[in-house]
Amino acid sequence: MKQKQRVFPHWIALIPLVMVLGLWGPCEIWAGNKPVTVTSEEMKFSHSLQRREQVVLQREQELKIQQEQLEILRKDIDSKLVNITALQKDISEKLAELKAIQDVEFKNLIKIYSTMSASKVSPLLNEMDDRNVARILRAMKNDLVAKIIPKLEPRKAVRVSRILGRIDETP
Repeated sequence: MKQKQRVFPHWIALIPLVMVLGLWGPCEIWAGNKPVTVTSEEMKFSHSLQRREQVVLQREQELKIQQEQLEILRKDIDSKLVNITALQKDISEKLAELKAIQDVEFKNLIKIYSTMSASKVSPLLNEMDDRNVARILRAMKNDLVAKIIPKLEPRKAVRVSRILGRIDETP
């Protein structure tokens, strides 16, 4: 046989709330005509709570101001990052253009040097940096390089040959 469950009326849960709010006559909280007495300890506690509440409110305001400032800084940083990214892209494009121009000019220089005789090119190369000479000679045909290297100053020819052959200079 099933037992009948008692249903708890929901309005009973409201009784403590009604008592606290003083809406029910027989409740002790209802002071009626009696004066409310507060001890000095309760007053101190109340003042302490008020001060704490003021401190908390002040800190909340400070935090709100800091959050607003951080948001402004974040937006400023984001816009600067966008500008920097655009500048980097612009610089990369300009560097690519410069490299393309340099490559064309270098190829033209190689064509010019390739048409000159070895005795005319070698004095020019003797005045240049060894690495640049090696770069120029790498771009030229081997049979022409074979004619130019003997015409270079002997020490320069050795240094450039080492660079061309990637030979270390260990004593």
